[in-house]
Amino acid sequence: MIYGDGVFTRPDRRAALLLAAVTAAVAAFAGPALAAGPVKGGTLTVGLETDVRGFDTVKGGVYGISGRTVAGALEEPLLLVTPERTFVPHLATSWENSDDGKQWTLKLRRGVKYHDGSDFDAGDVANHYNRILDPKNKSRSRSFITAIKGATVVDPHTVRFDLKHPWQAFLPTMAGRDMCCVIESAEQTAAGKQNRSPIGTGPFIFQEWRGGDRIIVTKNPNYWDKDKIHLDKIVYRILPDPQTRYQTLKAGDVDLVWTDRGSSILAAQKDKGIKVYAQDGAGSGLLLLNASKPPLDSQIVRQAVRHAMNQKAVNKILWKDTRPFAQHPLPHKCGDVKYPNHDMAKARELVKQFGKPIKLEMIHTTTPRGKELGEIYQQLLKKAGMELKLLPVDQNILVKRVFTNKYMISGWRIADALDIGPQLFGLSFSKSPYNITRFKEPALDKLSLGMRTAKTMELRQKLQCDLAAYINNASNMAFGSANRYYILMQPNVQGMRGFTMGTAYVWYLWKDKG
Repeated sequence: MIYGDGVFTRPDRRAALLLAAVTAAVAAFAGPALAAGPVKGGTLTVGLETDVRGFDTVKGGVYGISGRTVAGALEEPLLLVTPERTFVPHLATSWENSDDGKQWTLKLRRGVKYHDGSDFDAGDVANHYNRILDPKNKSRSRSFITAIKGATVVDPHTVRFDLKHPWQAFLPTMAGRDMCCVIESAEQTAAGKQNRSPIGTGPFIFQEWRGGDRIIVTKNPNYWDKDKIHLDKIVYRILPDPQTRYQTLKAGDVDLVWTDRGSSILAAQKDKGIKVYAQDGAGSGLLLLNASKPPLDSQIVRQAVRHAMNQKAVNKILWKDTRPFAQHPLPHKCGDVKYPNHDMAKARELVKQFGKPIKLEMIHTTTPRGKELGEIYQQLLKKAGMELKLLPVDQNILVKRVFTNKYMISGWRIADALDIGPQLFGLSFSKSPYNITRFKEPALDKLSLGMRTAKTMELRQKLQCDLAAYINNASNMAFGSANRYYILMQPNVQGMRGFTMGTAYVWYLWKDKG
């Protein structure tokens, strides 16, 4: 078992600026095989928690960790980011910001081909981002990038982005690996085929998708950076049950799994036949309290719920203390963010102050994680004098109900990202389609806009802390455990580079033959 060489700690979460990024190959983790050079060929089998909703940036909605792990092999962003938080070329080779900060011009890499042999050019980039920005398309990625007015083709290898105001999150967004930021084929999208038969510029080509079972990708022989790719094939197996996923790894039927299940992580740390790679990231768990529906339209009730919650207990029971406690989801240090600590006496006092029976409903996923979390909250709220009814639903149904305002309480997340600001803005600004708790206050709008238009990163980060404090006090959302990611691997899997947005770059790995 290798554990310490791949583990990073984060006493104040500033380290997440380095950790939630693609890193150079970890020599200590790769071991002696690195000196001899990566092994060429072979198949890597990866165990995923969920199936993918699709690869079309409009039709597919948003990527979870499983979606990003598959999509990363097929589609690419314009930039990559280093552990030092500097941005390096990928599909874009250089970039320039105007003096007023409201225009970015990016030069694109020449000679890049899509999997179907067509050329990658500025039209593909402009089409991708303009399609997301068109409100008629109702893309769920739109609320994160509305600081961008639009993208314009300057020439086949130059694209210009015009912004509404200076935006410190522009480069982090261009380096992101969510649906907003990996570039898909415009032709395949126009043909209506991208969602189920994706085409990109990535190191692997889509081969087969057996819904609910597996997705298979094969090496792209014409990849522009093919010397960094060693595997011939990746098979992504959908294994929703975490115990089955872990046992399949132990049996040798899969080479690598992502998991957040404390029992599997603790067992793997003691198993000499499994390598464990752990890394902290930004973001956090999140609970949504719908402020547009009674009784949660009352701040008294929302604060009662918040004080009844006990993140430390959740960490211990659900995560087995494999994830850190967090008062906010930001990757940098804040002062007092008004986090409402567990205080059952305070919760009961607020329930009494409200003066009427409090009956709530929570939708949660049908996964073991969703069920356990719901049961913990149900017991905590009961002790505070509130009733919580649990409604298990499929993950896709949960997302749909949240966006269509058909819920009272729901689990969610602040996704790991190089800059959390776009998510905080989307969740907080009253006119944002991502304001899914429907909590609207002029003071919060002012703070959100101030953060978004800040001319320096220092001011932006300070206002992000202020936003977290405002949310904690308003109690329309509850920040949960911080993100810590665990990859469990067979001993012969080598070349782990780290994570971006919680996604392991499995397409760069190789397998020792010995």
